[in-house]
Amino acid sequence: MGRAALARQEARGNMNVAAPQEPVSRYREIHASRRDAALSRGYPLRHFFPHRFYYLPKCGPDGFALAQRMCGTTDPSACWEIVLYASPEVIEEFPADLFFDDDLVWHQQQFGRTGQVASVDLVVDGADLYTMAHVSDVVQRIARRPQHRTRIEKRFRGWHHMLLNAIGNYALEYHLARIFTPTAAFAMRHTDRKRTVQPDLFERIYDRDLHVRFPGATRAGSWWVVDVKDIGSSVLVAEAGTEPVADEPTICICHDIERGLGHVGIDPDFVLIADRSSPASLDAMLAAERDANVRATYNVVGVLLNEVRPRLEAGGHCIAFHSYDHRSDDLDERGAAQLQKCRQVDYRIKGYRVPRSRMTAELTDANLCMRNFEWLASSVTSLGIVRPVMQNRIVRIPILFDDFPLFQGRMKYADWERAALERIGNNHFVAFGLHDCYAPHWLPHYRDLLSRLSGLGTLRTVDAVAFDVIMRAAC
Repeated sequence: MGRAALARQEARGNMNVAAPQEPVSRYREIHASRRDAALSRGYPLRHFFPHRFYYLPKCGPDGFALAQRMCGTTDPSACWEIVLYASPEVIEEFPADLFFDDDLVWHQQQFGRTGQVASVDLVVDGADLYTMAHVSDVVQRIARRPQHRTRIEKRFRGWHHMLLNAIGNYALEYHLARIFTPTAAFAMRHTDRKRTVQPDLFERIYDRDLHVRFPGATRAGSWWVVDVKDIGSSVLVAEAGTEPVADEPTICICHDIERGLGHVGIDPDFVLIADRSSPASLDAMLAAERDANVRATYNVVGVLLNEVRPRLEAGGHCIAFHSYDHRSDDLDERGAAQLQKCRQVDYRIKGYRVPRSRMTAELTDANLCMRNFEWLASSVTSLGIVRPVMQNRIVRIPILFDDFPLFQGRMKYADWERAALERIGNNHFVAFGLHDCYAPHWLPHYRDLLSRLSGLGTLRTVDAVAFDVIMRAAC
């Protein structure tokens, strides 16, 4: 076996396992000092801007759905995403909130970092690299922030050329043989039908830009094919580096907002009690967190989300799904699954907290990736881990304990809190659950509990933790 084939085999082997969760993130960088080198490789000055890009072992937005439809891929571990960020000296002229405007940066692939400009979904199949959606929300949707439109379009007009260069870097680094990118017509056929398709935009991105960067590309059915051995003179090779990622003792407060739904068919009397008391309990816990300047994670059943969401967002809290209606079975009477119905309520929420930590047949990695979930939270026992980890394109978040013993009467609050603080003090990472329906057992003590927790670690949301896990997994 030749050296290149051995390198490809090693790369493919590395791609099929979880990346080491080290407290650093690996990146590739094109410094401002590389401008002349870029010009020598045919990049016009107007297309160049310094940036970093990351190879992330995850499915990008709609990445797994596109992988199945466009490439026939059925294994999430074949999926990757490249995410590109402009360097600080470039983005300092723009307000930081511009890059976190949910209406502008619709796909929300920032992972807590400022300056995210572009991303691309990838599939690795043997020695072949397939690319699918090539996206720059901040450029393509900047009309929503017209006061910044001229500067954004001028500064990042070369976003796709820089992204194609990052794709070329990836192919060269992993000793891949061919790059397949969709023709404009193929990309348009697989674009969300709810979007207004602009043929000229797709033709520029998927057809014309590609031939500018890789003029040797040939047509094979619905794909353009680039021979990697021919692109060395066209690719501006990036420098590899690492950066630290937060890894301090961390506490995640997770509220399961379900009212009486968790007891339907089990305890009808309690269902009525919980439905009456839970709304006021939610207001009280939000007030306590506001006063303590704490951001928590609210796992909400889908049927309640639209009702409670404005209050949660006003407090800056993380929102995740806690199923659609807290059913433990996979399908309802109409054959709709919990994940599917959650996505009919909201398409972009990143997390899913498993009801009762019962891992149903629906909760496969493939289904979670297909529905664009990035993290899954369940009990330590059900996940078999004690710290967050990225496995097969999904971040797993272990829930160490919850307030169920209080509801059962097995523990008095003072004993529960003592045990909780001890467990938190003995673990580097702790996520624990509090239910709105059980709040009368712990809510009178909640402000004191928040004060005590602040001395034991950093209080963070699960989204923030998942972002760091994803970035630590960068290869």
